[in-house]
Amino acid sequence: MLARELTFQMPYERLRKIARSARWKAFPGTRPLIWGLFIAYFALIIAFVFFDRFFFGLERQYGIPEWIWPALLVGLFIVGIYLLRRRSRRILKSRADFDAPVRLRQEPDGLRFATPEIEYLIKWRGISQMIMERDGVVVSHGSLLFMAPDEAFVDLNERNAFIRDVYGRLTQQARERSEKLLRPVLEITPITTGN
Repeated sequence: MLARELTFQMPYERLRKIARSARWKAFPGTRPLIWGLFIAYFALIIAFVFFDRFFFGLERQYGIPEWIWPALLVGLFIVGIYLLRRRSRRILKSRADFDAPVRLRQEPDGLRFATPEIEYLIKWRGISQMIMERDGVVVSHGSLLFMAPDEAFVDLNERNAFIRDVYGRLTQQARERSEKLLRPVLEITPITTGN
């Protein structure tokens, strides 16, 4: 095993993008649930149409345009989602320094991710999946996601060796979850430079 220690910074905005992107890859059943919620919401709007007599009476009495009710519901829904997301981001950013340098060290027991404030040691059997992102590799333990960006490695050979080494230590279930996402790296040979 090669001893590795990488130092890099992971800005909050990139973590947000990783969370969104990797969440769909790591938990593929989540997306249908979100769509189900949207469909349920729009079903409520359609049901709103069936009780239009009461609202039609208000429209006539006060001169309200008939499109205002669905537009109001959709507008409130969009504003509500925006405000909740903004609030959760603000709270999350106030609880941790997302711009702190991160050290990743490969140890005999597992992978250690450390910042000045916190350390995580993810034991080999605790890694539930590895995921390739466009600019690095993500290691997950349940819903916790840790990324080692490509720029932290000396070159792609080192990154690919890291991926293969960690993949070789995963449990069978974690390998099955990770294989199709890592297949391009697992099948390639080391990149050589020079003549």
